[in-house]
Amino acid sequence: MNHTLKSTFLAGSLAILATGATAQNTEITFGGGAYLDIPQLSVAMDHDLFAKHGLDVNVIPFQSGRAAFEALLGGQLDVAVMAEFPAVIGAMREQDFKVIAGLSQYRATRIIHTGGPEIDSVADLAGKPIGVTAGTNVHFWLENELKDAAIEAEIVSVGPPDIVPALSRGDIFAGAMFPSFYGGAKETLGEKYREIPISSYNTHFILVATQELIDDDPAAVSAVLTALLEAEQVVTSDPAASHEAVSRVLGGTLKPDEVAEASANYAFEIGLDDALIDLMVEEGVWINARGSIKGEVPTRESIGAYVDGSFLSDIDTGRVALN
Repeated sequence: MNHTLKSTFLAGSLAILATGATAQNTEITFGGGAYLDIPQLSVAMDHDLFAKHGLDVNVIPFQSGRAAFEALLGGQLDVAVMAEFPAVIGAMREQDFKVIAGLSQYRATRIIHTGGPEIDSVADLAGKPIGVTAGTNVHFWLENELKDAAIEAEIVSVGPPDIVPALSRGDIFAGAMFPSFYGGAKETLGEKYREIPISSYNTHFILVATQELIDDDPAAVSAVLTALLEAEQVVTSDPAASHEAVSRVLGGTLKPDEVAEASANYAFEIGLDDALIDLMVEEGVWINARGSIKGEVPTRESIGAYVDGSFLSDIDTGRVALN
């Protein structure tokens, strides 16, 4: 074979290989958003880690995890991030999905109020009107807190964006709200802002996948997790780089120092353990007791059937502790 033919053959071969590599990239539609909660996703996007593992990932932001979950169940997404509570509802309704990893925990849950500094415990809220969005994880932990404090309060059902205005007007004395509204509450209430820390509940941000993806392309599920695990190495070993990545993914709407300040309220560690399932069971029992979803009372077996630790365990067995 002469030099020209060799060159032509080599060029053609490289083109075929390049085309083959592109063709092998698996398209994944990822329901994201709330990137402060899951910097592993921001870093994976910013550092092209999904492409490194043969994935062409389209990340679609959602205003809430519940909205992302509905899109996933409707076939618009392959994987999605949400708090654990919507997944409990999905399991109780016997929908097709699996929890494949926990990604982070929010550890600064609080009740916000407009009373004086002497109101510094849940017990001090006895008889007070407290605004909360009914039927949510916030409602769940609020009822538990009131029960543990052995008090009764007036529970006022208020939509998520209306709790802070209701506090500002004085329609309610206190508000139990989603963490995304804490900053707005502090800014709106100013000197009236007071908070009571809650230690009984941490929001768990989890990664779920459709059963179809798990059945049809398990390698893609593993690749998503591998990319996120590599991203977490940056989150933990180089926080400044992680904060910058989140800021870039958010289009600069939050500066790296603002991301750093918010990140102090989270624990970022990919894993699955019994504590998550126990929390989900407790939430399911609460949902059942309210009559929101009819059927059998959830158990560890019924909820645990919707948690699949096999993919994460295959990558790093130390990250999975499920009995």
